[in-house]
Amino acid sequence: MAAISEAAFAPLRSIYRPTGAAIARQAERAQMGTRLVAESEGTLAATVQYDQHADHVHVIGLAVHPDYQRRGIAGCLLEEICQRAILLAQPAVVLDTIKETGNVPLFEKLGFRVTHEEVATWCVSETYPVLHEVKMERGLLPDK
Repeated sequence: MAAISEAAFAPLRSIYRPTGAAIARQAERAQMGTRLVAESEGTLAATVQYDQHADHVHVIGLAVHPDYQRRGIAGCLLEEICQRAILLAQPAVVLDTIKETGNVPLFEKLGFRVTHEEVATWCVSETYPVLHEVKMERGLLPDK
């Protein structure tokens, strides 16, 4: 799983890099929650973690190995998390991304919407003077 994450995030490291404190928090969070993996042709292709909060399920560290990207694997993992959130009676699935990666439109195509944006203080960039953390949510309750 570490190799998948490393390979998946390597291209993003030219855009942003977590600070030492953020890496420590990520390592601590990796010990909690539930991890899912996806296989393709008998090979681990992707991984994601999620944890449950009082009013949502939070997606952490969605990573698809570059050899398996653009095959719908991330969407399948997110859909599985949404289905599990419904079974847990959670009204929403939430994730965070860095705006400058270009991932916001990809998550929007998967049913997520931007709920908040702020300057990302937990990471640095050699490319951008300022980075923006975007919180996104996919509501799971039917519209009334």
